[in-house]
Amino acid sequence: MGEGKMLTALSRQPTIGFRVEVVVEPDEKGFHAYCPALKGLHTYGNSQQNALENARDAAMAYLRSLIKHGDPIPLGVMHEHKRDLPSKKQGQVIHHTEDLNVACIT
Repeated sequence: MGEGKMLTALSRQPTIGFRVEVVVEPDEKGFHAYCPALKGLHTYGNSQQNALENARDAAMAYLRSLIKHGDPIPLGVMHEHKRDLPSKKQGQVIHHTEDLNVACIT
């Protein structure tokens, strides 16, 4: 299936909204990003934005896999509600709250 057809098929799938925390911190050669609620989810990027985007993509894949296999969603991941939470900066570590819409693929 071509990428365009795959995106169209995914857009017709029901979605579930989630909110996850992403922590981005400087590393030796770039930026390390991780989601504390998603065990083992660590990514890297050349810039803070690149690390955040990589973590967001990885979190979506992680949650999609949990849903597909019928595994429980970790307690630290919240079902999305409509309240804006700003990014927090503590020293050089930045905490982001990311809203994700994950397709329910079976």
